[in-house]
Amino acid sequence: MPKMFRDLQGQKGQYQVEILDAGRAAKEGARKPPAMTLCTDNLMNSASARAKPRAESSCKHSLLKDTADEAVMESVCSERTSTVTMKREGKSMLMDISSTGPRGPQTMKMRYTHLGPCEEGQGMVTFDKNSEQCKKIKEQAARMDPAKQCARAKSDRETCEQRVRDAAAQLSAMCG
Repeated sequence: MPKMFRDLQGQKGQYQVEILDAGRAAKEGARKPPAMTLCTDNLMNSASARAKPRAESSCKHSLLKDTADEAVMESVCSERTSTVTMKREGKSMLMDISSTGPRGPQTMKMRYTHLGPCEEGQGMVTFDKNSEQCKKIKEQAARMDPAKQCARAKSDRETCEQRVRDAAAQLSAMCG
């Protein structure tokens, strides 16, 4: 674990994530991704709940720089090499990701800013409730009809309907 994360372990909670530069996608005229909030409590709970032994990866990971304020990590895989640079900036952390591979070079820059503890019922990822992203999410959740989507489920219909209701609730929580 990089040294800069050792101090952050006690900083569970919510982080504002701003995508500062989405690389090639931004240059090709794509809209800037919306700002979002990430609840690391839920992220950690979800990750540990899904944790399964992973197959051996052919990628080689190395920590190139490791200080209290900066970490540089490199992953070299058969088709892609990625470098992640993280720098502490007050309450924020800047992350710069660059990679090379068959689709050419790609870059992304993000800023994570600690906002405090997660709110009761907050989803893992949330967007501004008035954003274009939330309008689309709310429309999608409203179209989810458990009875229609599970019409062909015979013995597992109740389980299927519960999964659809849970998925709709997760979508709704993204726009708290």
